[in-house]
Amino acid sequence: MASQWEEPNDSDHPAYVALRTPRQSDAEKAKIVDVSSQDNSELSRQVPLLQLFSFADFTDKILMTLGTIGALGAGILRPSMNLLLGNVINSFGSTTGEGSSSDDFSSSVNKVARNLAIVGVAGLVAGYLQVYCWSLTASRQSKRIRSLYVNAIITKEIGWFDVNDPMQLSTRVADATVTIQDGIGSKMSDLLHFTATVVSGIVIAFVKGWELTLILMAVVPFVAASGILAKRVIIAATHQGMQAYAQAGAVAQESLSNIRTVHMFNSVQCFVDKYSHALKSATDAGIKKSFAVGWGSGLMYMMVFLMYALGFYLGAVFIARDNLDGNTCEGSSCYDGGRVFTVFFAVMQGAMALGQAGPSLQAVYSACAAAFDVFEVIKRPSLIEPTNDDQGKKLDHVSGDIDIDNVQFAYPSRPEVEVCRGYSLKIKAGEKVALVGPSGSGKSTVISLLERFYDPLDGSVKIDGEDVRSLNVKWLRQQIGLVGQEPVLFATSIMENIRHGRSGASDSEVVEAAKMANAFNFIMEFPEGFATEVGERGAQLSGGQKQ
Repeated sequence: MASQWEEPNDSDHPAYVALRTPRQSDAEKAKIVDVSSQDNSELSRQVPLLQLFSFADFTDKILMTLGTIGALGAGILRPSMNLLLGNVINSFGSTTGEGSSSDDFSSSVNKVARNLAIVGVAGLVAGYLQVYCWSLTASRQSKRIRSLYVNAIITKEIGWFDVNDPMQLSTRVADATVTIQDGIGSKMSDLLHFTATVVSGIVIAFVKGWELTLILMAVVPFVAASGILAKRVIIAATHQGMQAYAQAGAVAQESLSNIRTVHMFNSVQCFVDKYSHALKSATDAGIKKSFAVGWGSGLMYMMVFLMYALGFYLGAVFIARDNLDGNTCEGSSCYDGGRVFTVFFAVMQGAMALGQAGPSLQAVYSACAAAFDVFEVIKRPSLIEPTNDDQGKKLDHVSGDIDIDNVQFAYPSRPEVEVCRGYSLKIKAGEKVALVGPSGSGKSTVISLLERFYDPLDGSVKIDGEDVRSLNVKWLRQQIGLVGQEPVLFATSIMENIRHGRSGASDSEVVEAAKMANAFNFIMEFPEGFATEVGERGAQLSGGQKQ
């Protein structure tokens, strides 16, 4: 939290100030949202593509380079193989011509087979590099991001948590980092692979037969449109089916969770009929889904085979033009069976790869969006650093004089409510002081300011004449013993929970601390003593025992 005492922060990380979180009124929520502005807003909450890899080290860069080479190589090999298969077709066709011999045929086929074997070995190496290198570097980088993200969250000042939901933060550790790992790993390698397939397929097709390529590429959008339409129909039908089954499941859950009430009111048959009615809706939705899936799949297959028919028909026309009815064609531009095969399947593989690249591209964009909030948290420094041993003073001796002078303070979550307005208090060392007042009057706030969980907006909090903001935070909190009204324990042993009060304390020191707190006797009453597991949030202990 910012205060007048603090030095100005770097412009990239402005001081933490208490700001009112904007809340929409009902009228504002009812307004029609401008789609274009919403899209721009969403795009602005994405990191640039290259920034996804900002946590890669030298080893990761080598892995990404090798993985990229493998992905591009594997992508190029797919349409390149059509060149060899085209040669195979021409070799088979040459056996019917005049002057052909078994030796020529055998030599031609052996050459093609040898080249296919080489392509197979190259595909093995390229595929291995693609999958292994990108998966390994994604795991390494995501582990680094998780570690930095959790460390950044834990070290943030308490005021930051007042305006950021801890539950969302913990969920983001799992969900966002998995999305990032997926985007910088397998999906990125697939995107490179499919891109190489698209580019190389189109290039090969144009080189081998530009006329047929142009015609086929004009048909590809119709095939793609049929696939997209079929996908949307299937998704819509699936969604309706899921909703229907969810409603049926809700009926069953409601009746089973209140089974005593159902029997008490003799409503068994009523709920059975209600569930049967819900199942009928689910069944109808399933029938519609089956129809949609069948229709969509049939449409897509029809368009694909129509493209096959058009491609091979036009290929036959070009072959006849160049080779039949006394026509002769010389040079590399003449159409034959192998050339038609190569052009057709190079275009087909390029078009299919273009469609397959869509989900991979979407996953990469999702990773960019997920990384935005994660990277922002990592980059933002804590305004109250709790772990740095070198920042701030460490007093040689602490007497315990406390001086709170003209403090003004409001919590970040409620900046309009001033908890402390010019509050002042002096406590001499050794004095026992009780703060009395109604709820919300600032009793706990004084302790929070003393522990430097927050900084005052104005005024000062001093210990032995030293402003707590000039003291080392870690050292300061080691000097103060605090027992909250509702202590929260960790799901470990009593020994380890006490040891959290001073990292590195020996077992004997932990036992001595328990004796000083009058907790030794009831701890030893447990069968396992200090090794007793306290359960989740200390559930095995009573409130007094936890304190």
